[in-house]
Amino acid sequence: MGIGRREFLKLTSLALVGLNIDPLKAVVVNDNVYLNKKLGILFHKPQNWGFVAIKDFGKIKSEQIIGEGLEESAEEIWEELGDPICVATKYYQDEPQYKGIFSPTITLNIAPKEEIDYLGYDTFDELMEMSAYGTSMVLKDFQVTKKYEPYLISNCKFYEYDAEYLFEHTEIIEPLKVELKVLKAEHNGFYYDFNCHQSKTQKQFADKEFEEFKQTIKLM
Repeated sequence: MGIGRREFLKLTSLALVGLNIDPLKAVVVNDNVYLNKKLGILFHKPQNWGFVAIKDFGKIKSEQIIGEGLEESAEEIWEELGDPICVATKYYQDEPQYKGIFSPTITLNIAPKEEIDYLGYDTFDELMEMSAYGTSMVLKDFQVTKKYEPYLISNCKFYEYDAEYLFEHTEIIEPLKVELKVLKAEHNGFYYDFNCHQSKTQKQFADKEFEEFKQTIKLM
């Protein structure tokens, strides 16, 4: 359902006040805000985190090890999964002191319903189950640890679950246990998929940031 065009534009104006930005620009990213007018979504990243440039997605994907034991190559799996439209991460600077450190991260993927509906599910709960199963085929030792009752954000029903998996990366010697919070919603003919990653093993906590981030999400 969303919050309505007038309220969304009001929030957009408040978020971008004082910035010299082309009002006709469809996607706006600044130090704190992600705004996509075409898709009708606005949110604030956690304070002191940074947005990852689209041009750097390729480097990030090449460094993460996924799909071990599957017939498809990593390149084929990434192509099927698709790029996120936005990535916000704590250690966004490419600097030596962050090598081997897991950076708490929020990603947003958006897919048109027609690209997903062919799977033949009857309810959103079934779609969530199918999505979790698909993720388990890509991430090592993936398992759902907690499911939440659906709730509303911007008058849209959101589904949430917690999970954990072993993160494998070229800069990390041993697989690292990572906690994942997944938020999913259907809105305006699209599926919105937020994934929030942290690693308590490395003391890279982000529960507070994830909760504050959720409160900033606005859908038109």
